[in-house]
Amino acid sequence: MSGRYLTELAGWLRAAGLEVVEVAGWPTRARSSGGYSSGRPTCIMWHHTASSVSWDGQRDADYCATGDPDAPLANLYLDRAGRVWILAAGATNTNGKGGPVTVSRGQVPADSMNSYAVGIEFGNNGVGETWPQAQIDAGFVTSTTLTARLGLDPGDVGTHTWWTTRKIDPATATAVAGPWQPRSVNSSGSWSRDDLVAECRRRATTPPAPTPEPEPEEDDMPQPLLVRNTAGSPFVIDANVTGKFALWSEDWQALAATGQYVVCEGMRDDTIDRIPTVGAPTDWREVP
Repeated sequence: MSGRYLTELAGWLRAAGLEVVEVAGWPTRARSSGGYSSGRPTCIMWHHTASSVSWDGQRDADYCATGDPDAPLANLYLDRAGRVWILAAGATNTNGKGGPVTVSRGQVPADSMNSYAVGIEFGNNGVGETWPQAQIDAGFVTSTTLTARLGLDPGDVGTHTWWTTRKIDPATATAVAGPWQPRSVNSSGSWSRDDLVAECRRRATTPPAPTPEPEPEEDDMPQPLLVRNTAGSPFVIDANVTGKFALWSEDWQALAATGQYVVCEGMRDDTIDRIPTVGAPTDWREVP
């Protein structure tokens, strides 16, 4: 097993929040050339399967991994729900003849993209079937995760049409659901690679939404009372003043030091006696 195998794929994509399905044998699966040479892969390639929706999921994944005579046909397969199926860790037979093209790490020579790219197949018939937003969003997360993990530019992505005019995938642009709407570059509705690059870069640099700050506690929120009556007997009275229990003097001091109670000393016995007694908690630290 020569060359680099991307055995980190499952961990990378799960850490990005994606739902991942591992197809048996993927860590050692590759085309005949084996793993990637040093400095590769340098590009992420987007394709569609051209398969029927009835193949969505396991059937598509199995065909791409082992079912076709030229399998593996891709490293990853994204089904219509946005699940990522991991098919192969080494180089795959995804792209065929085409090129040359240039990416951030230099040129991909003619007819060599298979050994330079991570190939992604998206489940879609390519002739007008809707591309669900969940699938599109998962594709961008997958692509930007891979470029980041591999040390590439987020725009180091390509379409099959960009690599070779023999192919139309991904298509069709007008069937893409959600806010991102790629332009068509031909009569088949193939996506604009420029639009794909721009969106990958935008999503890679857009910071995540900030975590909301916790709501500050209202100043007038009631707090439990820590009281000592005129005889010096210490009690805890709950914030709703519906019950009390007695404390040892050392526990009263410890609770007073927490700053979580309204401390009242010298309350009249008749005031405290009107509050019903409740059973003390097993540990006074459980008191709210």
